[in-house]
Amino acid sequence: METQQEAPKNKQKINYRTGFGERFSYGLYFFGQLIFYILITSFLQLYMTDMGIPAAVVGAIFMVAKVWDAINDPIFGVIVDKAKLKKGKYLPWLRLSTFLIPAASIFLFAVPINVSIQIKAIWITVGYALWDTSYTICDVPIFAVATSMTDNIRERDWLYMLKNFFSFVGGLIVIIILPLMYPSIGWTATVIIMSVFGIITMLPIGYKAKERYFVAEEEQKSPKLRDLVNYLFKNKPLLIFSAACIVSSITSTSGAVSNYLAIYCLGGQEWISIIGIISALPLFVSIIIAQQLVKKIDKRTIYIFCGAVNLALGVVAYFAGYENKALFMTICIIRAGFVGTAGVLLVMFTADCAEYGNYKTGERAQGVAFSIQTFTAKLTAAISGAAGMFMLGMVGFAEGQNAVQTPRTLEWIWIMYTLIPLISGAVSLLMLIFGYKLYSKDVAVMMRCNAGEISREEAEKALSRPY
Repeated sequence: METQQEAPKNKQKINYRTGFGERFSYGLYFFGQLIFYILITSFLQLYMTDMGIPAAVVGAIFMVAKVWDAINDPIFGVIVDKAKLKKGKYLPWLRLSTFLIPAASIFLFAVPINVSIQIKAIWITVGYALWDTSYTICDVPIFAVATSMTDNIRERDWLYMLKNFFSFVGGLIVIIILPLMYPSIGWTATVIIMSVFGIITMLPIGYKAKERYFVAEEEQKSPKLRDLVNYLFKNKPLLIFSAACIVSSITSTSGAVSNYLAIYCLGGQEWISIIGIISALPLFVSIIIAQQLVKKIDKRTIYIFCGAVNLALGVVAYFAGYENKALFMTICIIRAGFVGTAGVLLVMFTADCAEYGNYKTGERAQGVAFSIQTFTAKLTAAISGAAGMFMLGMVGFAEGQNAVQTPRTLEWIWIMYTLIPLISGAVSLLMLIFGYKLYSKDVAVMMRCNAGEISREEAEKALSRPY
C-alpha cells in the first residue's frame, strides 16, 4: 500500500536536468535585468527633464532610441545564430552583458550638468543606443539559454516561472527605492548603487549554468524582416491584433506623464513609490486570476471587457480628480487589476494566432509570430513615449529639477494621464470587437488538427464558423 500511495506523487515530480544553483541563478538574473529595465523605461525621461532638456527634445530622443530598439533584436538574433563561440552559444553573451549594461546605465545617468542642451541630448542619444544594444545582447540569450539548459518542458516552465517572480520583485524594488534615493544623493550615485546590485544578481548564471541541449539548426534561425511582413499579411487575426495594439499606443500618454503627475500634482517623488506599491499587488494577483478565467471564458471576451472597464475608469478618474488622494489610489488599484489581466493575455493571443497560421497555411512559425509581438511591443513603447513628451512640450512643461509648473500645465498632465489615452484606446477596442474573430474554442480545435489528432474535415465541422 505504501508503494501505491507514493507512485502518484512521484509522477508529479520534475526530473531535473539542472541543479538548484543553476535554476536559482537563472531566476536571479532577471532580478538584475529588471533593475536596469525599469531604471531606463520608467525614469530616464524624468532624468532628462531634470537635467534641463526640453520635453519635445526628450520625445525626439525617445523615438529615435525606441525605433533602434525595435529593429536591433532581429539583427542580434542573426549574430547569435552565426557566432561560433568556444564557451557556449548563449552564456558568453550573458557574461558580457552583465558588465556592459551597468556601464551603459551609469554613462546614461552621468551627463555633465554645465554643458549645453545640444551636448546633453547627444550624450543621452549615444548612451541610450549603447544601453539598448547592451540590453539586446542579453535579452535574446537569457530566454534561449533555458532551452539549452534542459530538454524537460516542465522544468523549462519552472524556470520561466522563476523568471516571472524575480522580475516582479526586481522591478518593484526599483520603483519603490529609487524615487526615495535620487532626491537626496543624486541620480548618478543612485544608479551606481543600483548597478552594483544588478551586477551581483546577474553574474552567477554565467558561471553556474550549463548548456546541454540544442535544437536543430533550422529551428534556431531568426526570422528576417521580410519574413515578419509576409507572415503578418497571411495571418489576419495577428494582423488585426497587432494593428489594434499599435493604434492604442498613439495617444497612450499616461505612462509618459505618470512620474510628473506624482511629483507636480500629487506632491513629490515619494508618490512614485506609493503608486508603484498600490499597483503592484493587483498586477500580481491578476496573473493568477487571468490563468483561471481563460479556462471558463473566451480570452477575447475577457480582454475586451478589461479594456472597456479601463476606459470607463479613466473617465471616472478624470472627474474624481487627484485632490482626493484616497479616491485616486482606490481607482489606481482597481485599474491595475484590469490592466494586469489584459497584459497577461497578450502573449496568449500571439500563441492563438500562431496556431491559426499553422492551421491555414501548414507553416509552423511560432518564432515569427512572437518576433512580431516583440517588434509591436517595442514600436508601441516608442510611439506612446514620444507622443507623451511631445504633448508635454506643447502644453508648456517647464524642465529642470526644481521647476514650477503652471496651473494649465498641471491640468494637462492630469488630462494626459486620464482622458487622452481613452481616444486611441477606444478605437483599438472597436477594432478588436469588429475585426478580431478568433475564438479560444476554435483555436483548441485547430491545435488538435495541427497535432494530427483529428482530420481537416473533422476540424472544419467542429469550428464555430468558417475561417
